[in-house]
Parts: sequence; structure tokens; C-alpha cells
Amino acid sequence: MKNILSLGKSCCGCMGCQDICPKNCISFLPDAEGFLYPAVDKETCISCGLCLQHCPVATDLERTESPLVFAAKLKDMPTVLKSTSGGIFSALANTILDQNGIVYGCAYDADLTVRHIAVEKKSGLPKLRGSKYVQSNTEGIYKKIREQLNSGRFVLFSGTGCQTGGLKAFLGKEYPNLFTIDIICHGVPSPLLFKTYLEWMSQKLKGTVTEYTFRDKEKCGWDLVMKAASPQKQVSKYGFFDPYYCAFLEGKTYRESCYKCKFANSKRVSDITLGDYWGIEKEHPDFYDKTGVSLVLVNNEKGKLYWNAISKQVDWIPSDIKKAAKMNHNLLLPSDRPFCRDTIYEGISKDPNAFIKHRLQPGIRIKTRIKRLIPKSVKGKIKNLLNK
Repeated sequence: MKNILSLGKSCCGCMGCQDICPKNCISFLPDAEGFLYPAVDKETCISCGLCLQHCPVATDLERTESPLVFAAKLKDMPTVLKSTSGGIFSALANTILDQNGIVYGCAYDADLTVRHIAVEKKSGLPKLRGSKYVQSNTEGIYKKIREQLNSGRFVLFSGTGCQTGGLKAFLGKEYPNLFTIDIICHGVPSPLLFKTYLEWMSQKLKGTVTEYTFRDKEKCGWDLVMKAASPQKQVSKYGFFDPYYCAFLEGKTYRESCYKCKFANSKRVSDITLGDYWGIEKEHPDFYDKTGVSLVLVNNEKGKLYWNAISKQVDWIPSDIKKAAKMNHNLLLPSDRPFCRDTIYEGISKDPNAFIKHRLQPGIRIKTRIKRLIPKSVKGKIKNLLNK
């Protein structure tokens, strides 16, 4: 019988196969690009096939085709300012914690490695807020979630579509006490790439980077602005001016499976889908807010239950999938694979400075520089005038 290795580069790296294996014979090892792929101990493997039977890529999962769509923003402004867009995740997470539940999401550890962790108190939620544009390590998480669900505790899991699908495939059945959120995902760069970039950034900042934010609102509000800090210095810049960030935004560095992602469409596997409502200034100009607006897809009855539970904490308006997808293309299809993806990771394990210089340095166009100088609210007004 085939095992998980038959997927090759189609593997999304959710790590569910490792948790489902009854013989613990599957481990995940980095390839040359730093992405984790399964390795199987042939001496221990009994060819039971559970790894493929519970794989989100190899199996079909239940999906929702007609979600309810909203533009939304939390009324709690301090939380919004610390969130990527409108702060909706925090409100939903609080509903689980109020039931003595557990919330799982991705966070930075001490050396800025991104991995999924469990939070059982509201004081821990800041760790889970904010975008992390790198693949998160979910090793052992699904087993823990199953144990907690079987003990009767409420659990919220938040992750990419493939990670949420990985959890659903691993569990193999629905749990009334499980609530899932997936994000609108473009694709994920490798942990090794992010580590290499941080080494390069540490040289620029004259010390080890101890703080990194992909979506800092301090200077420009809701936008694509990163901030990195070492004990000696800090830097903040627009994403298209930063080598790692720009390569991410242009889709150059994603895992190979991301370019054929079966979760990049409007048929969602989670209870609720969250993202930035890009284009809100054009589609719903009166609802635009410089501090951020979330796009919310309520995908099923359980999603409606939790959405209704936070409704008094949120300002929202109805929208539709066509408007939402205009600037969230991954609600329709996966990201395009550029030709440069063939060679973008070459030399990554050598000198970080040389790698960043030759592979990732962004070519900043004049048009991009000009657009960066125009406030988002003004851009919306200009677009509306041009479309009249």
C-alpha cells in the first residue's frame, strides 16, 4: 500500500500524518529549501495506509460553497490596533476562553521561529494576533487537540486552509466542541528562508532581531508595513521595499504545493474564514477604516453561532463573495507560480548577505514608490472618481 511519500511535492506540510501514524514511524525533515517533508522509517512502517487516508491533500473533505460574507471591525480599538486588520479573531477566541476552552494559533517562540501553540488565558492572545508570513510548525498539535476534545473541552483552531484541513482529516469526524478558523492564504515561504532573512536583518540592525512584525500599524495604520527591532536599533518599512516581504507579496517563495492549493477557493473547510478586506475603500467606501477592516466568511451553522455570539462587539455590513474576491484572489484560485521560483532558493544555506542580494532584493518600480506616498483613503477616492 502507498504511504504519504507518494504525494511528493504535493504535500502541504500540515504534519497530520505524523500524528496519525500508529507506529510513530513518520518524521518531518527539511529539504534543501527548508520546507518540511515527511520521512518514513521503512523498518517500522506496517503499510496500514492511515497516513494517506487522513491526509487533507489525498482525501476529500466537507466544504461549504455559499458562505455569508461580511466586512467587519471590532469596536475595541486597542485590540484592533494590535491586530492585522479588524480584530475579529480576538473576539472569537474570547468566546472559547470564556467557556474554559483552549485556543490554538501560530506564534513566535523565543528565537522567532513560528509554530502553533495553545493559549488558555486571555493574557496569552497577543501572541496569536498578527500575520506571520512563514509556514508554522504544527508538530504534535493535532494529537493534543483530539485529547482535549475527547475530554469535553472547547477548542478553537486557527490556521491556513491546509492546516485546518489537516486537523479535520486527522480527526476523521465532527466534534461539536471544535471551532475552526482558517485564513485567506496566498502561500507560505519556508522557515529556513525566514531564518536566513532574520540573520541578514540582524546584521543591518547591529544585533540579533528580537522583535518582528509583518503588519505594524504604528506609523501608517492598516497597510503592508513591517517592523524589526534589535536591542541596538529598529527599522520600519513598506513591504515592497523589503527583500523577504516583497518576494512573499509577489509569490516567489511559496511551498510548491501552494501553487496548486485545493483550499484556495470559496469552498471553505472551516467554520469561519478571516482575512483583510482589501478593496473595501472601493466596494464599501463608507465602511473604510484606516485602522483596518476584516473580511469574514461565515461558512456553516456553527460559524453562524459564533458570529452571532460576537455581534454586539462588532461593527459590520453584509457583502458578497464577488466583491470580496476582487482583491483577495485566493478566494478563487491558488497563487501563480512565477518562473523565478525554479531558482529563488539557490544558495540559501550559504552567506545570507549574498543570498538576499542576488535572490531577494526587490526591484522597486517608480509606480510603487508613488503609490506608497498616497494614503489609502485618498487612493480609494481617486479610484472612485476614475470609475465614475
